[in-house]
Amino acid sequence: MADDETVNMIQADDGTTWVEIASVGNEDEANLLRGFLEAEGIASQIENVKFTEAPTTFGAMGDIRIYVGEDDEARALELLKQRNEEWERLDDDGETLVTDEGESAIDDDAETEPE
Repeated sequence: MADDETVNMIQADDGTTWVEIASVGNEDEANLLRGFLEAEGIASQIENVKFTEAPTTFGAMGDIRIYVGEDDEARALELLKQRNEEWERLDDDGETLVTDEGESAIDDDAETEPE
């Protein structure tokens, strides 16, 4: 994280220091980021500080935070940066499907596989 930002850290009972690397507005996005990081071999945790008594999706009452171990912070931030850059470069034409292997075209004339 940038030097001028406050970094949230959690000290676990086992001595592990967890560092916040991202904050998102919903659980689906948090789980997606967690799965992405874990697929890259980086253990992560989610802290849901969403206040559920009111429909709030802004500020501290709407945050879902993603944490990684202090030793993995730099690599995790770099991976998220690369992921965001790749996302920005995607052609948003409504005809592009993104898979784990990259972009894939949608063929409207293709036959479906039998069930």
